[in-house]
Amino acid sequence: MEAIVTAGGINLPDDPLYKLTGVAKKALIPLAGRPMITWVVEALWQSGLVEHIVVVGLKPGEVGFGGAPVDFVEARRDLIDNILVGLDRVRQINPSAKKIILASTDIPLITPEIVRGFVEECGAQEAEGYYVVVEEKIMEARFPGSKRTFIPFKGGRFSGGDLFLLDVTAVKANQDLLRDLAGSRKNYWNQARMLGFGFIIRFLLRMMTVHEAAKRGSKIMNVNARVVETRFAELGMDLDKPRQYELIKAIMEHNRGEMGEERGEIGERRAGRRREERGEGERRE
Repeated sequence: MEAIVTAGGINLPDDPLYKLTGVAKKALIPLAGRPMITWVVEALWQSGLVEHIVVVGLKPGEVGFGGAPVDFVEARRDLIDNILVGLDRVRQINPSAKKIILASTDIPLITPEIVRGFVEECGAQEAEGYYVVVEEKIMEARFPGSKRTFIPFKGGRFSGGDLFLLDVTAVKANQDLLRDLAGSRKNYWNQARMLGFGFIIRFLLRMMTVHEAAKRGSKIMNVNARVVETRFAELGMDLDKPRQYELIKAIMEHNRGEMGEERGEIGERRAGRRREERGEGERRE
């Protein structure tokens, strides 16, 4: 399986996050001594599920990823164009690719175990797309006072996450729909409006579970997509605002010392195995 990491986000000078960190490119914000994106790439690679990673929005000289197999692609004009250009590179690397993991650069608390756990939560993977949500109780148990935005449904309140499992062909075939959804990505009311008046009424009256809402939305938009109610709060803890930066920074500085060293050793062993495999292949040829 291949993965795409979108890293084109820019903090403008008047952005509170820029004023706090002094870093324009969001992917390069330092956390626990390393650029934020390196934690995401490392978690994907060391999950054992990902063979190649395409980073969209950075250049090779801006950041290093050790032995991880990373390809760099320049950012385009918007999020969907970045995903599509990343997908084109995936197809160049592996023309037979069927599924990809899509991750944003701002979920640095994910680990290889979380990546594997998310894919397991997707089940048989017969759907065209899987979108992760985190229930409020799970988020607050892991990150008390997280102050995330939660949307009420029958049976719970949920916040969206930033890890996806997508069908390569379906992404290409639904570009217009993806643009509409991306335009409403932070506006849940606009997303509900796209699904019609009946959906809005049931949504306002909390007559639908989050899974019923996803099923109805998939039917209306003619896309086989499913929501994954994850047990991993880290997938919904993205770094967008100063208070989230301070929270994530404190957690990583407290917990990631020994974990980072361990993951680095695992990564070096995996890189060594890849070098050995390439050497054996060359000898056979």
